[in-house]
Amino acid sequence: MKRKTIGKFLSAALAGTMICSLTACGSAASADVAVNQNDDTEASVTTIETTGATGATIEMEYSVTGDQLTAFQQLVQKFTDETGIGVSITQPGNGYEDAMKTRMASGDLPDVWVTHGWSVARYSEYLTPLEGEDWFGKIDESLLPSITDEEGHVYVLPITEAVCGVIYNKDVMDKAGVDVTKIRTWDDFTKACQAVKDNTDATPIEMSCNASGVNSYLLECMLPTYLSNEDAPGQQAEALIDGSFDFTKDGGEAFTQIAEWSDAGFFNEDSMTADLTTAEKALSNAEAGFLVYSTECIPAMLTYTPDTNLGVIPSPAVSAEGKSYYGVGEGNFSCFGIWKDTEHMDECKQFLEFLARPENADKIAVDVDGGIPCLSDTEITDAYVLNIFKESQEQFKDDLIYDNFFDRKYQPSGMWGVFDDSMDILLDGNASENVSAALESMQTNYSDLHE
Repeated sequence: MKRKTIGKFLSAALAGTMICSLTACGSAASADVAVNQNDDTEASVTTIETTGATGATIEMEYSVTGDQLTAFQQLVQKFTDETGIGVSITQPGNGYEDAMKTRMASGDLPDVWVTHGWSVARYSEYLTPLEGEDWFGKIDESLLPSITDEEGHVYVLPITEAVCGVIYNKDVMDKAGVDVTKIRTWDDFTKACQAVKDNTDATPIEMSCNASGVNSYLLECMLPTYLSNEDAPGQQAEALIDGSFDFTKDGGEAFTQIAEWSDAGFFNEDSMTADLTTAEKALSNAEAGFLVYSTECIPAMLTYTPDTNLGVIPSPAVSAEGKSYYGVGEGNFSCFGIWKDTEHMDECKQFLEFLARPENADKIAVDVDGGIPCLSDTEITDAYVLNIFKESQEQFKDDLIYDNFFDRKYQPSGMWGVFDDSMDILLDGNASENVSAALESMQTNYSDLHE
């Protein structure tokens, strides 16, 4: 079989869609979109059915639109042509989360749906376990902790994964004399930032507080290393989940560290007004050294600067005794679960088996989702993001912890937007003077959302 390649170029439309989707990976941003679109959701619901079915028809709820939906529709038609099983795709406009919450409440769920990062925390009670399927053994080890519940069940076929970490410009690091493989603690990272500031014209850390998600991702990547990872010095995972955690008492170290970076001049001067595109262009053009974000922003950077030289490393540990950390979650448009009460279980499992085949999974990864392929038999050999992630896994292979995104696993629904607001408070002016106010914002909203 001919092996496929993905060059550095993805369409700007696909890249933009992916960035927006993951920026809203936290509940607050995505929920706000659903509520804001509620008035228009009914009118924009689209149903697409495959033709030529000779057997049962399964219903699937899906969240993509435009060219991505067209690409998926073409793939699904091939499934019907091969098996005779029909597929009816329901696309509820921009109100996917609201539509799914309504269907969960009514008990009238589709046979298959995309879980957009929530297969365990939100949907597991409605889904059937899938760890007995033939494709299960192909799932990359980095994603398994995020999609496995306490009983060892996996409820989703994951075709791609989303990864948050420290993206860096290799040319800037070379000029600064920084060996990123030696960045194992936040103190190491601070020294690397100082080297960038001293030896280059680049901004050490590119920051954006303009509703871009960049500021939220900094907390997304730092807080686990202080609070929830198994080797975190202030490990309080259970308290974070049950609502008894107090950010004002025990959550200050990460905020203090960020404040010190700000006061040291490590962030760009326009950090309060710069948008995501500005941040992406700065890193891709070697005007910045580091950007803490999801790897799903990299395709857009490749459209701005096709010959950019990027890499990614995991979030460092707090101490030398700790391990580096990657936040890994399900791809937003590429992870599929089956309703446990479907009347068409065999047909649904055939459908997932079809999607898991390398030629079909790769089409979803390239044309629909844009994330990192996470099935081991992928035939994609020249995927820029996949390759730099694998490079990082090799560099840090004995020093890695994988866990789900912090806001999805350890915070109540709605905290993603709180991360954004609290970072705005912290970085507006003299950051060291704003730490207490930022922590108060975190705690007040965390407590309210747990009620």
